[in-house]
Amino acid sequence: MPPPATMLSPAPEPLLVHVIDDYDKFRDSLLYNLRADGFEARGYPSGEQFLAEPLWPRRGVVTLDIDFDLAPPGAMNGRQIFAQLLRHRCPMPVVFLTGPHGNDVRMAVQQVKYRSDVDFLPKHTPPDELKATLRHCLAREPALRQAAEEERRLLQIVLDVMTQAEREVIGLVLDNTPNKTIALLLSKNEGVVELQRTSGLQKLLGDSRSIMVLGETVGPLLRRHEVKSLVALAEQELDHRLGLLDPLAREVLTAAIAKHSHAKIARAHGWFDEADRERRYLTTVDGHLDRALMLVQADEDQQVSRVSQVRKWMNSLGYFPPCSPSSPSPSPSSP
Repeated sequence: MPPPATMLSPAPEPLLVHVIDDYDKFRDSLLYNLRADGFEARGYPSGEQFLAEPLWPRRGVVTLDIDFDLAPPGAMNGRQIFAQLLRHRCPMPVVFLTGPHGNDVRMAVQQVKYRSDVDFLPKHTPPDELKATLRHCLAREPALRQAAEEERRLLQIVLDVMTQAEREVIGLVLDNTPNKTIALLLSKNEGVVELQRTSGLQKLLGDSRSIMVLGETVGPLLRRHEVKSLVALAEQELDHRLGLLDPLAREVLTAAIAKHSHAKIARAHGWFDEADRERRYLTTVDGHLDRALMLVQADEDQQVSRVSQVRKWMNSLGYFPPCSPSSPSPSPSSP
């Protein structure tokens, strides 16, 4: 049996229909219609508002306009919002509601190459047909979330629980390499290889030592992430998590990892007030730091332990200080 899930699993939240549309009349009408038929629904006039809260704990289905032609310049459109859902590995089903514009259908269909299970409906779809689609999406959301939770659990084991030596050994075990050959390849004693093999298998599979079960558990994970080894998977996963940090979250987390005090961090960002006897800057720094730790999925109990956890990841994989994100998000002014 696999080891139990870690505290990465969020507390259950209600299954909602999240309606993201910048056209107030359409959004309000759809929300009214859905609620009148027993759906729990919440509306958002922009992608920025929808993405302001953590994505992972939220449940349900997302209905998404594409154009957002009424939004101010620079605001996110439907494709960009969808890209953020993919980036954050959000398992909620997505229903694109396309408008009458000529490009909407073409743009919607382009999204299939990113996730084949999205639905596309015109905005003038009869209400009963739309509701049937939403009920179908809500019915399959738990299975999608369960699969995503299992992937998160395995990724957390590979990144956080396994040592680099165990990743190397188990990667060769996956190729059916005998312990003696692994020892020669890694310049290790065969007894050490056996210990690392046993420990790595226990972390991934619990009581099982079956190479077949290992392949069935880890093989699909490697293929989905298009890597060939557990070492590469851990490196890619750390890259991914650091890439979710906006510049402000990255700066605060980097300073905390470097063991800078809250006061030093606050001074660097202009949050420190010499006359503030209540030291309100502590709350500000903690808020930004907690947000950063949430984004990188550190899951220890205490903040200081979560910072140490991320420091361990970086030291284990030679990532210190953190690398720059590939596509940083706009940095919020407050936690």
